[in-house]
Amino acid sequence: MTTETGARVRPAALVPGDLVAFVAPSRPVEPEAINFAARLLEGWGLRTTTRWLVPGGRGYLAGESDRARARAIEEALADPDVAMAWCARGGYGAGRLLPLIDWDRLRGTGRPVALVGYSDVTALHLAIARELGWTTFHGPVAALVKADGPGVTTGGLHRALTGVEAPGRLPVPGEADGWAPLVRVVRPGRATGPLTGGNLALVASLVGTPWAMRGKGCLVVLEDVGEAPYRVDRLLTQLRQSGALDGCVGIAFGSSPTCERAPDDRPSLDLLSVLDDLLGDLGVPVTYGWPIGHTAHQWTLPFGARATMEARSGDFAEAWLSIDETGMEAAR
Repeated sequence: MTTETGARVRPAALVPGDLVAFVAPSRPVEPEAINFAARLLEGWGLRTTTRWLVPGGRGYLAGESDRARARAIEEALADPDVAMAWCARGGYGAGRLLPLIDWDRLRGTGRPVALVGYSDVTALHLAIARELGWTTFHGPVAALVKADGPGVTTGGLHRALTGVEAPGRLPVPGEADGWAPLVRVVRPGRATGPLTGGNLALVASLVGTPWAMRGKGCLVVLEDVGEAPYRVDRLLTQLRQSGALDGCVGIAFGSSPTCERAPDDRPSLDLLSVLDDLLGDLGVPVTYGWPIGHTAHQWTLPFGARATMEARSGDFAEAWLSIDETGMEAAR
């Protein structure tokens, strides 16, 4: 096994003719839901398959059983023809698969596959980091990519998966792109380290398991949706008290508008106050409002790759995030 700060094994950059497998580790997905994503990839010269998109579902879970979903994920990642596995949706259920996947088998392939997704896919990002040491990509899920969606999402995905040069500073959408949030500086500073993290609720749910996030030396990315400030408080408190954030070099919290205030008139802190209360004394830069996770605009972030965040406070508060190394190897 490896750690979040250990050397990652990078997948080969995608080239025309490579095969992308759609997978469903969480909620049920109809094949029609990924039609646009398939056309998008085919427009890039890639081939696609739904062979491992488990059919049907049981309640909020895709497929007939956890074992069926785990088997499909494992087969896709082990297949020598598959260059990328694109998770169709988030939801819930990926965490149930972690003890069912044959990690020794995947270690034995000696060939990393680019896994892409966010939200519930966080469980797979963290498990793959610990078990296999592969670079994975926190980015859009296939079923939610839109034909008329923002270019920062599809363009960033393409650049992350096909480029072998460091992307550098990531573009933040503006008002012309329909992007209203402003990046807020909770605590200023500059930090450099490999990226890790994901959805806050999922990161917290893995505390105490073999796949728990270790933030030491890392630039931690977090985001969430539909959690009132007191629930974000509870989740961050769990991370602080478990030691998951000990030694991290910075925290970049994605735009989470449904978490900013309580949904009713009950007394509540706002989200920025929660972030300051729970993260402000770590002595590292903390920012909020990036296009990460449950947002219309989404960056694709190579987890395990080195990144730099700088945040300046004051009358001209500003922040930026730079990806300092590629998540992909040159295609062989």
